[in-house]
Amino acid sequence: MIAIILAGGESRRFGSQKAFYELDSEPFYKCVAQTLELSGQFDKLVISSNEAIAERFQDYPVVIDQHHYKNRGPLAGIYSVMTACPADAYLVISVDTPFITTAALHHLIKQYEGQLTVYRDDSQIHGTIGIYPHHLKAVIKQLLDNDKLALRHLFNENTDYIDVAAVPGNWYANINTMNELAIMKEGERDD
Repeated sequence: MIAIILAGGESRRFGSQKAFYELDSEPFYKCVAQTLELSGQFDKLVISSNEAIAERFQDYPVVIDQHHYKNRGPLAGIYSVMTACPADAYLVISVDTPFITTAALHHLIKQYEGQLTVYRDDSQIHGTIGIYPHHLKAVIKQLLDNDKLALRHLFNENTDYIDVAAVPGNWYANINTMNELAIMKEGERDD
């Protein structure tokens, strides 16, 4: 299984590139990568990014979105890595989930049975914390070609959903603004 860190977004709401924002002296992307490595579950770790920032990633291979899918969101990143790095399955995680834990990764992998498997809570599906089987590549290409760029277009009756509550903590927090980061940091101090 290959792990993909999605790190090609523009980070407009955050105010700077989230991938390189430091949390405990490490950029977000390294926080996520180190947790993936600590899990010991992946044959390879790849960062999906855009051309503008690709050279800034250190120590990890980077796949840039295919030219005709440039700036088309997470589906483009997933598809581009599936094309460049064939594997049976891909654990996908966004760079803005720096609080991910090895326990959450192990639980996700344990639940995976060959079909799209993602976490969810009471209010949303966390599509950027999931396992995407290679057989979805053609479906993803079709969605991209039809300008259906939202991950939700992939989710259907053949998707396994795992409740985030199965793993304690707020590890699944997606950090989109500095305020969200401040709230998470405050929560860590309260624990």
